[in-house]
Amino acid sequence: MRSPFVAALFAAFFSFAGTSFAAPYPCPPALNDSTIACTFSSPGGTTTFVVNVTASASANEQTSASLSLDMTLDTQPCDSRPTIIIPPSTSDQLTGSCRFTVTSARPVALLALAQSQNTLEASITLEATSVAFVPEYALTVSTVGNGTVASTDGRVNCGYDCAVVYTADTRITLIASAATGSLFGGWQGACDAVATTCTVTMSASQHVMAIFALENSPPVVEFHNAVLDHYFITAEPAEAAAIDAGSAGPGWSRTGLSFKQGGDTPVCRYYGSVAPGPNSHFYSAFAEECSLLAQLEATTPDAQRRWNSEGFGFVTSLPLNGGCQSGTVPVHRAYNNGFLLAKDANHRFSTDAAAIQQVLARGWIYEGVAMCAPQ
Repeated sequence: MRSPFVAALFAAFFSFAGTSFAAPYPCPPALNDSTIACTFSSPGGTTTFVVNVTASASANEQTSASLSLDMTLDTQPCDSRPTIIIPPSTSDQLTGSCRFTVTSARPVALLALAQSQNTLEASITLEATSVAFVPEYALTVSTVGNGTVASTDGRVNCGYDCAVVYTADTRITLIASAATGSLFGGWQGACDAVATTCTVTMSASQHVMAIFALENSPPVVEFHNAVLDHYFITAEPAEAAAIDAGSAGPGWSRTGLSFKQGGDTPVCRYYGSVAPGPNSHFYSAFAEECSLLAQLEATTPDAQRRWNSEGFGFVTSLPLNGGCQSGTVPVHRAYNNGFLLAKDANHRFSTDAAAIQQVLARGWIYEGVAMCAPQ
């Protein structure tokens, strides 16, 4: 753990990122009159250090003395000063200097050793200064669907989620590759492009998401539970077949309604629980809603009612100003007002306006266009 002084020191570095900025680096006192050691670290980036070591010695009245100085970094030579002869009754000194960089990946140990003979007095001192700091930022890459993302420098290779640290202002070229049977749908985050290749500049921590969809994507199918009066949607044929077979419990049946999936936006999927609930699913294409649910999940104990992430359900397109662009149709969202009615919350998602009107007539609340499905 760094001392408060060291923490404050590196906080100062961040204020001067990418510039030359001299600041003292605290090292412990000498181990003895001939040896001094210091470990240098650089959290959050790469620091350039300059270290000066001075070894001093005095000869007695009758005999000459000798003095030499060696400096190493992680046991590798850094600077060496050849032996000098100190006449009787005089003093002299040697000064060695090392300039080196330290990354956040690992600290570096410096050792300075003065060797002397026939000395009356000897001492060794060290002065360390940080002269430049370049911050590092994390590039986080995630994927939705079947595909991978790799960087041309070979450091990024993600089939799902990964994070790589880069120095500030590094430019990284990412390439998205769809798996067999899938298509690349687009990027989100720091990459705003339709092409499979994009370039990210690490001026800050960045997040990139690559969206992949099946070439022949199955539709999003709707179910209704007559016992709970709940609606449920899925784009997974295996899950739909399991519900048909009764694996989700009694009361479920297909409504006959469905809509297409496709687009550049993943739809997050959340489920509560049978107990303590809510015994229902929720879907959203809006990043703000997904992020809020993730925060609530992280801060709410398991024993309390909360929504739990089940990953992404399918991909779609976001509405624009409450409507959908050409080539897409609106997916409407209605809410059963479960919170005020003290029952499990449930939503219906449908492109069928008549189906939405049906639940609104039963007291449900219209919440607008939730997403835009391919026509």
